[in-house]
Amino acid sequence: MVAARDGFQPCALDTGAAAPMPRWERNLVVAALLVHVVDVGLDLLVVLLFLAHMQWGFFFGTAGVILWAWLVSSLYISFGGGSPAPGDIDDGGVADRLPQFFLNFVQVQIFAEAYRSVFHNGDTDYFHTLRLMEAILESAPNSLVQLYALIIWAGTGDAPEGAAPLLRLSVFASFVSVGLGLAMWEQKVQFRTSSMYVAAVAVMRAFEIASRALTLAIFASLSHPYGFWWALLIDYGVMLFLIVRHQSVQFTYGLFVALPLVLVSLEPLVWRREDHAVPKDSYYMVRILEFVLMWILIIHKQDAVDAKIDSSSIWLGCEALALISTLGLYVTLPFVWRIARRHELSRDVADWGEDGQKEGLGDSLYSNSDLSSSGSDCGADDQDGELPPE
Repeated sequence: MVAARDGFQPCALDTGAAAPMPRWERNLVVAALLVHVVDVGLDLLVVLLFLAHMQWGFFFGTAGVILWAWLVSSLYISFGGGSPAPGDIDDGGVADRLPQFFLNFVQVQIFAEAYRSVFHNGDTDYFHTLRLMEAILESAPNSLVQLYALIIWAGTGDAPEGAAPLLRLSVFASFVSVGLGLAMWEQKVQFRTSSMYVAAVAVMRAFEIASRALTLAIFASLSHPYGFWWALLIDYGVMLFLIVRHQSVQFTYGLFVALPLVLVSLEPLVWRREDHAVPKDSYYMVRILEFVLMWILIIHKQDAVDAKIDSSSIWLGCEALALISTLGLYVTLPFVWRIARRHELSRDVADWGEDGQKEGLGDSLYSNSDLSSSGSDCGADDQDGELPPE
């Protein structure tokens, strides 16, 4: 039996079917799909904008991020952790995986997963995984690239009149996408959670990526053209050092996961400290230190803004939003953190209501994972008949 808000509901083995999806979770899937469509559509429009006005650096940066995100997520779903193991009864081989790869690459698979989840009470693991990967691999880096373009190009005479509004809208959609994608992962790994907690995590995560991207973009515009790359490379090195020191994940996986960690912390807050690639306390201490150092430089060079930035209104607007989003992050983080600690769980524990057929983001790349990801037993033997934690 699995505990639910309305009492005790039979698990999948008792009835032969998954428990009904709560209405708020179904609405969350629909909202996430709409955000996905808007975010990807705006990113493509921004690519066309850069192409039409021959902004080759920004064009290749934005287009490269999109192609990279679509390629990685498609490979993961079709051939990686999201696919059946070779030799599994559900594994149809390369002949079945290639169509899935192409459908995911052209953004069709996420519609199919959303339809299955909403109308057929299907497994949501693939949908959550696709949204998460689009958020951390496409939305987060493109928000930084587009903010950089907004500051140093959109306010100049070379940019068309509609460039700045389009970039602002695309950046905002990226912030929402990242916040929602990470909040849905937070919701998925828990046995039971509330819509209010998921909403709080989404807001906190949106503040987090907004604070980081805005501060980096402002700093990079003052140290153009090399400060942007030096800031990212140094931070990547710091993240890699923290990953190696913590020793929670394999080094090869750490090389990959350190890339999105440059912009936003990944793992759910409800995971134990030892289960994070970079512990949250270490991660946010680094972010506070970097924020202070960057803003010392920004304030020191404030007098040079008019000489280096053609549009002071865009510059001042980004500064104000960076400070507001940073304040919002560190106001909401303690409340979310306190709730997460009350519901702390191991990353090795899967959702109790799933049948294990689709693993989503699995734990195969973690170094100390001794437990299997299965929720089909609805109360494993080592639980001694106890209910899962709230």
